[in-house]
Amino acid sequence: MTTTTTTTPEYAIAATSLTVRFGAFKATDDVTLGVPVGERRALIGPNGAGKSTLFNLLGGQLRPTEGRVSLLGHDVTRLPAHRRSRLGLARTFQLTNLLAELTVRQNVELTLAARSKAAWVFWRRLGAVDGLAERALDVLARWDLDGSADRPVRELAYGQQRVLEIALAMCGDPEVLLLDEPTAGLSPADARRLTGLVADLPRTVTVVLIEHDMEVAFALADRVSVLQAGRIIADGTPDEVSTDKRVLEAYLGEATSA
Repeated sequence: MTTTTTTTPEYAIAATSLTVRFGAFKATDDVTLGVPVGERRALIGPNGAGKSTLFNLLGGQLRPTEGRVSLLGHDVTRLPAHRRSRLGLARTFQLTNLLAELTVRQNVELTLAARSKAAWVFWRRLGAVDGLAERALDVLARWDLDGSADRPVRELAYGQQRVLEIALAMCGDPEVLLLDEPTAGLSPADARRLTGLVADLPRTVTVVLIEHDMEVAFALADRVSVLQAGRIIADGTPDEVSTDKRVLEAYLGEATSA
């Protein structure tokens, strides 16, 4: 009798020696990064440090010139974004990517239908897909959007749109979630609310986020990786990174004494 064992990968998502060249310019320069399953990792750094390029490499929107990307133990270096999504990766973007003229409910239903294994074609009414309406209501309630279910997305406050975007990303029950500046443009109150929602995500979901708000980044992250000029210059706990001389000099632009 043969026994099959399932091995949990060491890292939910990892980059090994990633380099991206645009002509002579290296946007990402030999980056190696490993995020263990269930961890919350923040990527920070000054503008132009290479954070978005690294995210696009992890998400599949960009292919590296050199190096390797792995997702849940699979080499996904050459896989496009939609193939990575099927393996358990979801992401949001700096700018919301929603269907603004449709209602909140319709955005959720379309996302669920697109991710459903049940047959669905564009000429078939969404309401005819078994269980879709109930699942959509569950998503809306879980993210406190049920009160806005029938409002067009364009009428939502920007903070609610950011919440909806994350809710849609979570519709596929991803194991890895990439959040690109989730609190950018939000009021302090909306930023605190969104931070709380992300903090409450189950630890079965590994979260990697780019965040300019240090209060948000340090509140959410187990570890912080700091980029400058396409390279990781520091990596550690929020406390370690906040007192790292290289970070203070390169990221905050402060001179420190030895």
